[in-house]
Amino acid sequence: MTTLWVDDQETTLLTAPGEHYGSVMLALDVKIKNLKGKEDTLNLVAKLIPTNAMLRLAFDIYVTFKKEVIAYTLSIPALVELQKEYSVPEEKIIDDIFPKCYGARVSLDEKKDQVDEDGVLIFENLKLQGYKTEDRLVGFDLDGARIVVKDLAKFHAIPIALKLLKPNDFKEKILPSLVKNKGLEQLPEEVGRAFHDSIMEGAIEIEELRPYLGRIQKLVDYAAANPYVNRPPPNEPWGTMSHSDYWTSNTMLLRDADGKPIKNKMVDLQLMRYSSAPRDLIFFLFTSVINTVLEKHYDELIQLYYNSFVDNLKDFNLDLTPFSWDFFQKELEEVGPTEVYHVLVMLKPICTERGKVQNSLEDFQDSDWSRKDLLGSHHKNKLKDTVLAFVKRNWI
Repeated sequence: MTTLWVDDQETTLLTAPGEHYGSVMLALDVKIKNLKGKEDTLNLVAKLIPTNAMLRLAFDIYVTFKKEVIAYTLSIPALVELQKEYSVPEEKIIDDIFPKCYGARVSLDEKKDQVDEDGVLIFENLKLQGYKTEDRLVGFDLDGARIVVKDLAKFHAIPIALKLLKPNDFKEKILPSLVKNKGLEQLPEEVGRAFHDSIMEGAIEIEELRPYLGRIQKLVDYAAANPYVNRPPPNEPWGTMSHSDYWTSNTMLLRDADGKPIKNKMVDLQLMRYSSAPRDLIFFLFTSVINTVLEKHYDELIQLYYNSFVDNLKDFNLDLTPFSWDFFQKELEEVGPTEVYHVLVMLKPICTERGKVQNSLEDFQDSDWSRKDLLGSHHKNKLKDTVLAFVKRNWI
C-alpha cells in the first residue's frame, strides 16, 4: 500500500448561475506526494450541500445528499460485486457509467448519521477528460441519445438482477439510496405555483395547442392535487433504481475529435427512487432529445433500450419471460401518461433562457425560479413539440 499525503489544494466554482441548483460544485485540484517525494496532481470535483436555505429546502438536501453518499459507498459497489460474482465481462461492469468516486461523507463526525455542513462527495473531474453536458436548450442528437439510452438500460437492469437473486442484499444495500424525498410541493407557494402555471401559461400562447387546452388543464389540475413525487409503487418486476431526474444536465458525454459520442457518465444520483424502469426512459427522451430526432427515431430508441436491458439481464441466467417485449411495451404505455406532468413541469428550469439567472447559488432568490421573463422561444417550441408528441401517443 502506497502512503500519500496532500501537499496543496486549490478550488474554483465549477458551474454557472442558472445551470445547476441542487449542490455546490467545486473544481478541486489536489497536489499529492508519496514517501519518496514524488508529486502528482489529482483533478477532482467536490460536491457540497447548497449554502442557500431555499435550495436546501427545494432539494430536501438532508435526505437527498445522504442518498447519494449511500449510492456511491454502498449501492453501486453491491451491483459491481454481483456482476463480478457472475463473471460479467469487464466492459459491462456498471461502475463504468458513473464518475469515479474518491470519497463521500455526510459529516466529519464518523458517528453522525445526519448531513451537515461538512458533507462532501469527491469525484474525478470529468470535464478535464473531455466530458461535457449537452446544451439543455438544444438536447441530444441521435448518436448521443443512443449511447445514453443503452447506459440507462444497464443502470436499470443490474439492480433488478440483484433484487431477484439476492432480495436481502437489495433491501439492505440498494433501497437506502432510493428512499422517498420531498419535491416541489415544499417550495414557497409563489415558486411552486410558477412551476405549475408555466405549463398552461405557455400552452395558451401556442396556436397549435389550442385544441388540447382542455386535456392539458385536466392534467395540471390533477397534478396540483396529487404531487407527482407521490407516485404509486411500480408494477413488478419492473421496479428498480430510478434516477428520477435524468436530463441533459445530469449526464456527461465524451466525443472524439470528429464530434462522435463515444462514452457517457451518469451524475447527480441524489433524487433516486424505487420506480418503474421505463419512467426514466420517458423522462429522458422527452426532456433531453432534440424533438425532430425523437419524432423520427422514437421506436428505434425504445427498442435499443429494451435490447440493452435484456442483454444485461442475460448475464445472470434469469428467467426472462416476465421481461418480454410485449410486457415491456405494456409497462411503457401504462407509465407514460403518469410521467407527462413531470416532463412538462421540468421544462421550466430546463428551458430557462441562458443569462436570465445571474445570482450565485449563495444569493439565490425566489424570483430566480418564479419570474415571468425566464422563459422564451426555447420553452415555447419545446412545450409545443412535446405536448403534440404526447397527444399523438394518447398520453394526454
